[in-house]
Amino acid sequence: MNSLNRLPSCNQYNTVQACKSQPNKTNNDAMKNPSSSSKAIAAAAILMIGSLCLGQTDSSYTVPLTEYGHPDLQGLWSDRSRTPLQRPGSLGKKQVYSENEIIELTQAAKLGAERASQPIDPNRGAPPAGETITNQPDVNFNGMITDYVPVRGEYLTSRIVSTENGRLPFIDEQPMDIFARRAVSGHGEFDGPENRPANERCLGIPGQLPLIVPLPIDGPWRNMQIVQNKDYVLIYGEYHVTARIVRLNTDHHEPEFPRFYGDSVGRWEGSTLVVHTKSFKPDQSNQRLPSSGELEIVERYTPISESEILFEYEITDPEIYREPFSVRLTLLRMPADQKLYESGCHEGNYSLPSILAGARRQEADARQSQ
Repeated sequence: MNSLNRLPSCNQYNTVQACKSQPNKTNNDAMKNPSSSSKAIAAAAILMIGSLCLGQTDSSYTVPLTEYGHPDLQGLWSDRSRTPLQRPGSLGKKQVYSENEIIELTQAAKLGAERASQPIDPNRGAPPAGETITNQPDVNFNGMITDYVPVRGEYLTSRIVSTENGRLPFIDEQPMDIFARRAVSGHGEFDGPENRPANERCLGIPGQLPLIVPLPIDGPWRNMQIVQNKDYVLIYGEYHVTARIVRLNTDHHEPEFPRFYGDSVGRWEGSTLVVHTKSFKPDQSNQRLPSSGELEIVERYTPISESEILFEYEITDPEIYREPFSVRLTLLRMPADQKLYESGCHEGNYSLPSILAGARRQEADARQSQ
């Protein structure tokens, strides 16, 4: 029996009619008496109302098929939502935002992005001694994601949808991934390249698979391409040129062995592509989504309109999490005039040697001061 035949059946989604924008009295009032703030809020409201059509299943949508009779998911797709992986602790059990809350959140995000885009004072002084120096100018250059994309017609407070508080169900307060275990055994985080995260070593994306871990800033880690033929599906992440080849209707490789991005097999379940991936390298653990060599991920890609895919995945890792948890988001088709580009890591990969050289210098200075 194929490995994926043992997976649970795909969820059945309630369909809704194509949405129609309705006049909003509050927005109309704001437009009649425009101040600078009310104009901005009204603009955010218009954008939000337009986005209500996203993330809803249109019962009239017919999924196109490839020449092989499979649902056609091909194209360039992007995660354009600001929704975080974990729910902010202050929201407790609140699962969904109201429309008014989304207007306020979107406006706040746009104002924050505008502030971040302003030039940094070139005559500013040096930071105080001992202060942590960040790459904030790089972050500002990338730009911020300011929109919230609905999922099945709802604005979720977190992408995690299966836990009551919308947060990662850790076994330990400090997850004991490979880096934590090395630290406990006496290894420093700058002792060698193997103690640095995979992304920093140009060996992996921010996370275990493309689009699994969201970052608040814009960039190539939000984009991917899907290419299909009869027996394979290629899922190509733009960041770090991540090419995953999913073998259809077959078993996992035996004997299994750990590898970056794991071993992926898939099958079609109606219009949904179901992908099961395991045999990850423990070095792919990420500070935003810790994992071990026991990690398994089940992804579901369901086209819900010409321009949207409902993307769901379930994570199981008994060494890190006390229970499996599920994540849900909407992927949007990229505009026709956009394309993916090669993502060169660190412009020559000189950063990692520099990081380690800096650590050796600090150690040498510490010895001289004794």
